[in-house]
Amino acid sequence: MLAKFFPAALLYLNGVLYCAVAWLFISDAQGWFSELGISTRSAVGLTELRSLYVGFMAGFGLFLLLCGWKKEFRAQGVVLLAFSYAGLVLARSWGILVEEDYNDLILQIYIAEWLSLVLSLLAILSQRRHAT
Repeated sequence: MLAKFFPAALLYLNGVLYCAVAWLFISDAQGWFSELGISTRSAVGLTELRSLYVGFMAGFGLFLLLCGWKKEFRAQGVVLLAFSYAGLVLARSWGILVEEDYNDLILQIYIAEWLSLVLSLLAILSQRRHAT
């Protein structure tokens, strides 16, 4: 029974989280960039960071919500989640493990990304099992 609802629930949860993160960067971009240890020395740099942390995250979040809502998009949505979290984990692993550049917030994000990757892979398996 859980397998039937898990992929959609994971997509909804991630969609809401990405939209919430975008909202945080709309409401206090400088504060959150500072928390992450990101320097915004120029207005152009701030615009570029906002385009990613607000524009992309909000768009991605809304797309995930759509995938959760539309049954025919769920399989692709959970695969997209798995690929995106795999990319985030790989990139962040390089920074943390090889370059040793991180802070407490980055480590918390890293753990959340690993957990999200595992949950995304479980959602793919769950969806396949439910389809057969």
